[in-house]
Amino acid sequence: MVSELLSTTEGSGGTTTSPLYTYTDKFNELFPYYLSIGMTEEQYWDKDCTLVIPYRKADELKNNRKNQEMWLQGAYIYDALSRVSPLLHAFAKKGTKPMPYLSEPYTFDEKQTELKEIEKDKTIFDKAKNLMEGFMVQNNKKFERK
Repeated sequence: MVSELLSTTEGSGGTTTSPLYTYTDKFNELFPYYLSIGMTEEQYWDKDCTLVIPYRKADELKNNRKNQEMWLQGAYIYDALSRVSPLLHAFAKKGTKPMPYLSEPYTFDEKQTELKEIEKDKTIFDKAKNLMEGFMVQNNKKFERK
């Protein structure tokens, strides 16, 4: 039974249920959807009927991934426009330059964020090390002269 609606009472004195749709109608109605998400005709009609569940889940995941990609594309476009916006200002001063575009893509997971932080710390450490080595060389030259 596809519906829970009761039909009118028949001559026997009891009530019987009358479906709005037959199962065949429902299967025929959903068939194009499952074809559109990659299920074959043989899989839909002849294979295990529970196979539709992972196909629906896969379609949902694919749609969520596409939505995330489109959102990310919008974020990059928004970021790029924000960086160039000083030039678009009607009263911008001569010589106004846009902010530079991102040198790296956005990070999404903790591992990427951690690696980025480690790389940033290493860069700062290298700059400090070079500064100290330069100071050391200058200081050693003063003592060599004496």
